[in-house]
Amino acid sequence: MSRKKVKIGLALGSGGWRGLAHIGVLKVLEKNGISIDYITGSSIGALVGGLYAYYGNIGELEKIVDNIGYLDMFHALSDPRAELGLLKGNKFVAFLENYLRGAKIEDLKIPFKAATTDILTGETVYLDGGNLATAIRASISIPIVLAPVDINGKRLVDGGNSTPIPTEEVRRMGADIVIGVNLYGNIFPLTAAMEGQMKLNAREIFRLSYQMLLNQMAKKNLEDADIALNPKIPEGKFNLFKNFVKEKGTVLCGEEAMAAEMGRLRGLLER
Repeated sequence: MSRKKVKIGLALGSGGWRGLAHIGVLKVLEKNGISIDYITGSSIGALVGGLYAYYGNIGELEKIVDNIGYLDMFHALSDPRAELGLLKGNKFVAFLENYLRGAKIEDLKIPFKAATTDILTGETVYLDGGNLATAIRASISIPIVLAPVDINGKRLVDGGNSTPIPTEEVRRMGADIVIGVNLYGNIFPLTAAMEGQMKLNAREIFRLSYQMLLNQMAKKNLEDADIALNPKIPEGKFNLFKNFVKEKGTVLCGEEAMAAEMGRLRGLLER
């Protein structure tokens, strides 16, 4: 009697530019011959997870990231809107379509769901069909920054607002082993500020307060993970363009976090 294949699910968390660490996690899994059977992603996790589910290999994602420059970021985010958000987000969808070419979620190489939040009910809504670029756009719609996306009568915003790490959903998809990635896990305690190396201001206080809530929610989500990853991402001054384009070392943080748990993962696979 043949042994049933153990299914692995990967839940990639929200966290903005820190999402580059997700690429490092995937690199280590591929290097060790571990295939992913299901992926869920919230916000930046939906972006990385959706691209990986489409291409099926990390090499393509690395090419995309390595080739993104300041002008690419500027053009993708240069469609201001006066109502419901600072940006429309249409140019960002067009930017994604350069790489996704109209891909539908139901046709991806790896089953995938993007976590979003219905701003009118506060509930998490998982997108598992339709245009992939639009689903990613909905999942990363940070309130005030990006206008909500209307899909199936729901007004959708950033998935991180309700479920920073969609671990339960990837298990519901059929995963026997769930790997969850928390991008907020190394922010607190804020050592740099405590040691006087980082000066706080009103904007930083607001940002940290928001991240504190997200980290608490993320830790709760991780309770349903068999492998809980908290990449040690250095926390410094935030600059959207600099962090996304220049902080490629964040990928290594994801590699180190996954490599440290490979022994545990192999143990679970051998049970």
